[in-house]
Amino acid sequence: MNNLWVATDLGSLRGVCLKSEQNTVVTYDEISKKNEIVSLTSSENGQELYCTLKSGLVNVFDMAQNIYVNQFEMEGDLMTAFDIGDQLLTVAKNGQVHVWKDEEVAEKFKIGENVESCVKLSDGKIVSGGKENELKVWDLETQKSVFTSKNVPRDELDIRVPVWIKSISSPPNDSNILCVGTHYHQYRQYDIRVKRRPIVDKSWEELPIISLISNNTQCYLGNSKGDIGRLDLRNLKEVNKFRGAAGSVRSLALHHSEPYLASVGLDRHLRIHNTLTREVEHKFYLKNKLNCVVFTSEKIKESKEDEVDIWDQLEETGKRRKVE
Repeated sequence: MNNLWVATDLGSLRGVCLKSEQNTVVTYDEISKKNEIVSLTSSENGQELYCTLKSGLVNVFDMAQNIYVNQFEMEGDLMTAFDIGDQLLTVAKNGQVHVWKDEEVAEKFKIGENVESCVKLSDGKIVSGGKENELKVWDLETQKSVFTSKNVPRDELDIRVPVWIKSISSPPNDSNILCVGTHYHQYRQYDIRVKRRPIVDKSWEELPIISLISNNTQCYLGNSKGDIGRLDLRNLKEVNKFRGAAGSVRSLALHHSEPYLASVGLDRHLRIHNTLTREVEHKFYLKNKLNCVVFTSEKIKESKEDEVDIWDQLEETGKRRKVE
């Protein structure tokens, strides 16, 4: 099974090797809240990680060498960073997007205010949303929105339903399907080919849905209480839940080829569930509050110390005498 990288609220990276049950700690500068890693994304070539810090830095981490190899600095509260082709995109909470080429800002544009989630799609576009910021799909070439969602109808009291998008995901092979979790514990699913309003709008549990990950058939949700659920995208029903988490689930990750779901959050544990049996197969206590988790195929560099067999250190005592 492949390895994982986990980001903490104090700025450290932890690489976890599941086979050896060991974890490697890599830190940037000092351990402090100002260096909190708020987003962790893997590069398209699978060799680097983009660590977005609360302080406005994006550190590029080489997984093969276990070192930081580059750094980008921005003003304002950064939310995430990821690469598309030869471009690096940094997204701030105020909606400012900077497009980097050859370590310089080539372009910049705005995707609205109060952005709380932004991810890239399989077709090279990006999708964003936030507080009173409708779901939008952006074309990077024109820097214009090619899809803008429409709010759901007013409720039974004729009151407008507020918009507050907390998490977004899309199946790897279908960028037309968008899965959304809201602050008001609503799961919404959009098909941008059909209409602007969601084709699915259902309540899930009672607290904000702050983490979301999907594959081609199922969507996994995590909320601020510690609930982790699975929805079937084909019949739009909740299949089952995954037990174990005791605090807010900040991030979810799916293995690309094996049936494993990773989750991290405020209870400081990394859990690996088998999605077939729903059992926890691996569990690590990583000391700090955990914000992000990413599966990767890169091997984690481990320091091997010379081990001395304790039996080689014992003196030979001769034959044992039988007591009569």
